[in-house]
Amino acid sequence: MFNVNEEKDRLAEKLAEQFSQNIIAMEEYERILEYINKIETAKEVNIIEKIMRENDIEGKQPAVDKNDAIITPEENEKHLTVFSETSSYIKSLNGNGGEYNCLFGENKIIVENLPKGRTLLNVKAIFGETEIIIAENIKITNRIIPVFSEIVEPEPKTNGDDMELPELYITGKAIFGEVKIKRMDEYNSQNWKKIGEKVMKKILDKIDKI
Repeated sequence: MFNVNEEKDRLAEKLAEQFSQNIIAMEEYERILEYINKIETAKEVNIIEKIMRENDIEGKQPAVDKNDAIITPEENEKHLTVFSETSSYIKSLNGNGGEYNCLFGENKIIVENLPKGRTLLNVKAIFGETEIIIAENIKITNRIIPVFSEIVEPEPKTNGDDMELPELYITGKAIFGEVKIKRMDEYNSQNWKKIGEKVMKKILDKIDKI
């Protein structure tokens, strides 16, 4: 039975995968995503699928970066956290920061340095929690889709030099999970507060025993 919302989700996920593998450019990603959001019939689904299959065929050719280094889609990093806790520092490979999936666990992703331009980060939090900690000098664009989930973002900051800043473009889904996007200074402040509370508790416990 044809379910238009399920088909839209399936196509959007496939499209995000093509973008993360550098098969399509950002402009084409956004253009096709706009078409996907407008789908109403099975015929329109077939048309979009045909376009995406053609992209897959073209994307099998190795991509060449500015330094003429050969990068193939198979070199994309994928990380999976299941019933555990993981901390990772991401790096950008031709604009791809990798894919981080969290299932019944906790994922901490730290972003300190990125090259100029846009880096795509794909995350999925399924009955789990993903925390993304980002340095102050990196612009944030969040396109995560929440499904019975919560997405927590920092307050937007305006900066006259935003066009010169590297950008972290976050896609993915949170399904019965939670994604928290934090600035590095906010994260450090919260950590120091937690440490202070633990130290104070230990002091009070010792005083009570005197």
